[in-house]
Amino acid sequence: MADAGLWGEAARWYPDVVALGAAHDAWQAEFDRQGSLFRACPQESTNPRTATVENHERNAYLILGARERRFVLGLRAERTVMLSGYAPDLRIAADATQAWLTGKRPPAIAAEWPFLGSVALAIARERGDYREASWLHLYENHRADPIAARLQHFVAVAFREPRLRQLRPYTSHWTLHFSATSAWPYTGAYPAVAPTKTPGRYIVVTSGGRAYDETDAAGALQLVLNEVSD
Repeated sequence: MADAGLWGEAARWYPDVVALGAAHDAWQAEFDRQGSLFRACPQESTNPRTATVENHERNAYLILGARERRFVLGLRAERTVMLSGYAPDLRIAADATQAWLTGKRPPAIAAEWPFLGSVALAIARERGDYREASWLHLYENHRADPIAARLQHFVAVAFREPRLRQLRPYTSHWTLHFSATSAWPYTGAYPAVAPTKTPGRYIVVTSGGRAYDETDAAGALQLVLNEVSD
């Protein structure tokens, strides 16, 4: 049971969890309901909003949001996140975790619990296709990531462009970049796309540092394609 003082302002969002002690205590109560033998443990000893559970190479983590009632669930194979999203409640988080830890494949879990992402995203991650998974993660944005949201209009048109789909997209400092490699270290002299304060408007910066005038998503796409070799 956690020290109630460690909860801070976040305690207001989780009176039911605080009453049990910590996130791992509340999660464990759901595993017990299932009759599961899995044991939830604290992920960070000084943070009662975190918990983890594992079964050999498969594991899961749970993080309770600090500023709103939100249950972040991640299902991992060793250190690789295969599925993640915002669980509606702890019961569903435990149900999805139980399925994952007992061997259910990512596409089947995504089909049953769509808050964890699409089946297509699960398939890409399962086969280790980081390029496809990165595109789908940005395009679907099932976790409402604020960076992906600001890039939404550009990604919507870029997603259907074969020349860009051959590259891996990644974000850094609120800017979209492209790499010829599917994993770190990222390489390639490609332009970057930065969203402006106006929704749906972007500035394209070449690999040489030249910044084009602000434009819409279609205009930004054309500028990027002009810089990308066939």
